[in-house]
Amino acid sequence: MLLSPEIAGAVNQNDINQELQQGGIIHLPAGTYILTDSIILQSNTILEGEPGTVITIPDHAGWPAWKPLISGNSVQNVTIRNLEINANSNGNLETPHGAGYYNCIHVVDCDNLQVYNCTFHDSLGDGLRTKRCENIKFYNNLVYRLGHEGFFGIESQYIECFNNRITTRTNSGLRIWNSANVRFHDNVIDAQLDAGGGDPGIQIEDSKGSVGNVEIYNNVLNRTWGKGIWLVAYDSGVSNIQKVLIHHNLFYEIGQSYNIPSIGGIVNDGFQGTRIYNNVFDGVKNNAFRNQAGGQGTVIKDNVFTNTVQHTSISQMGTGYAIADLAGANLSVTNNSFYNNENGNAYQTGISNADFRDPETHRTSSGWTWTGSTWTCKFIKPTELGSIPLTTTIRLRLMAIIYSILYCKFFN
Repeated sequence: MLLSPEIAGAVNQNDINQELQQGGIIHLPAGTYILTDSIILQSNTILEGEPGTVITIPDHAGWPAWKPLISGNSVQNVTIRNLEINANSNGNLETPHGAGYYNCIHVVDCDNLQVYNCTFHDSLGDGLRTKRCENIKFYNNLVYRLGHEGFFGIESQYIECFNNRITTRTNSGLRIWNSANVRFHDNVIDAQLDAGGGDPGIQIEDSKGSVGNVEIYNNVLNRTWGKGIWLVAYDSGVSNIQKVLIHHNLFYEIGQSYNIPSIGGIVNDGFQGTRIYNNVFDGVKNNAFRNQAGGQGTVIKDNVFTNTVQHTSISQMGTGYAIADLAGANLSVTNNSFYNNENGNAYQTGISNADFRDPETHRTSSGWTWTGSTWTCKFIKPTELGSIPLTTTIRLRLMAIIYSILYCKFFN
C-alpha cells in the first residue's frame, strides 16, 4: 500500500494505522510525518520508507511515559525498514532521558521482528526496545543521540544485532536484560565524548538467572565513554553460570570518562564462566579486563593487551594493569600477549605462557595484526552503513591522523 507522495507531510498516524490494519507492505514516501499518537504495528506487515522519510513528534508533545513512536503488542512477522526516526529530544527538554519517554520502537510479546536500514536519533529513550519477544533482528542501522539504549532486549530470546553503527548517549549501545540466545556481532560502537556519553558499549545483565548462550564477536568498540562491555549479575543472576563468549573484538581506547569509576574494556560484576579470547585491547583506560565480583570459571586466552593506562581522574585499586581480579576468582589467564601496560600486566591474578614482545611487530596467537595504522583481523569485515563510508580501517586511520595533528602522537 503506497501513501501518495504529495500528501506525505500531511499523513498522520491514523492514516498509517489504517493501512497497517490491511496488512502487506505499507510504504511511506519521502516526507516528514509528525505523530500525535503512536503508530500501531500489525502482524504480517512491512512498514517501510525511502531516503527522506522521517518520523518525528512535535515540540512539547506531552505524551505519557511508555508511549513510543511505534508500538507493537502480541504481533508477529513484522518488518520495519528504511525509516529515519527523529524523536525530537531537543524539542522536549522538559522530559528526562531514560525514563520511558518517547522510545522510538517498543514491542511486547512479539515474534519475528526485523528492523533494518533505519536511522534512530535525538530520542529521550531507546531505539528498539523489546520485552518478552522472540526472533528479533536489528541490523544495518545508524544510531546516535538517544536517551537510553540503541537496542534493549528484556526477557527476550533469539536476538541478533549486527552491522549497526552506534554512538552512545545516556547509556549503552546494545543491551540485554534476562535474555538468552543472543548474538551481537559486526557492530561499530563509540560514544558522544562528554558527560552525557553514556556508559558501556554493550551491557549484558542477569537478575533472574536466565541469561545464557550469549556471544559477542567481531565488533569494534572505539573510545566508549564508560566500559566496552559490562557483565552485571545480581539477585538470582549471581548463582547462574552464564558462559558468555567474547571473541575477535577490538577494544580501542575504551573508557574516556572522567566521572565513571569502573571503566574498562570488559568489566565483570558477577558473571561466571565467561570465555574471552582472540581480542585486542589497545589503549584501554583503567583495566582491559576488570573483575569486580564473581568471575569464577573465567578463561582469558590468546588476546592482546597493550598500552593500558590508569583511570583519567579516579584513583582506585588495580588501575593501570591489563587484568585486575579484585574478587579473587582465580582467573585462567593463558597464552596472551602483554606489552607496555602502565602499571603492570596482572593485578591479584596469575598469568601463564605469556608473550611480552611488542604485538605491533611480532605475530601473536590472537589472530590480529598491526598494519601501521590499525589492527586487522580476517574475521572482521569492513563495515559500511548506508551513506556512511565507514570501515574499521578507515576510522582508525583517521583517528591516527587526527591524534598526530592535535597531540603530536604519531603511529608507527
